[in-house]
Amino acid sequence: MKLVVDITREDYADFFKFHFMKTGFKKSIVFYFFLLIICLIIINLREFGWTQTIIFTLVYAILVYFIIIRWINKSKKIPLDGGSFLTETEYDFTDHKIFYKNENSEGSIDWSMIKTFEESKTAYYLYIDRIVAYVIPKRFFLNEQEKLTFQELVKRQIQK
Repeated sequence: MKLVVDITREDYADFFKFHFMKTGFKKSIVFYFFLLIICLIIINLREFGWTQTIIFTLVYAILVYFIIIRWINKSKKIPLDGGSFLTETEYDFTDHKIFYKNENSEGSIDWSMIKTFEESKTAYYLYIDRIVAYVIPKRFFLNEQEKLTFQELVKRQIQK
């Protein structure tokens, strides 16, 4: 199966968000919750007050939400223009290897290099390491049947 994809900054941001939600979200929530408890203990050290506790918790939750959203949105700036990620790449998914070619490089990857296969609303991710993946946006498939064929091929090859 041949496929030409052109990765954009939005694709990278989607990948970053997907990966964060999969691996870092729980750790972040635990960290910020622990920090909230410490702050509430300090605030209520002299005298406990429901009003100040509720107001501080709401302000804190809104602040944490915007910090995480800003951090995710800043991820769009991570890839370099003209780098290996933001470029049009031609893939050829065969039964033996994955061949790729773009303006800067070309090569092949054995299916055994694919550690996990993940799917989001917008893309497929072929992880070759914990944080490194080939991003295949779904918009480059012509129809649903082509998506299913791709999924079956990948799942068949990584289960070997």
